[in-house]
Amino acid sequence: MLQTIPDPRTQLISTLSRLRQEWQEAASGESLLNIDANVGLMFADLVNAFGLSIHEQSLTLGPELFGEMQEILASPSQN
Repeated sequence: MLQTIPDPRTQLISTLSRLRQEWQEAASGESLLNIDANVGLMFADLVNAFGLSIHEQSLTLGPELFGEMQEILASPSQN
């Protein structure tokens, strides 16, 4: 059976579309243009959505933001 290899551009569009849908759900019907968002968390969502390794995440986010995100992820939930 012949297996097709996904086009990287198609994967990119799919990943960004899924991420947008998640943000829209979190916005509870409010337009994303009207949402004040944490840019650091948006970048963290992007590196996670693209399945980057820890090393790639560190390179992408930079040492400060990567360290801050690791601290947030390690801390117990505030809910």
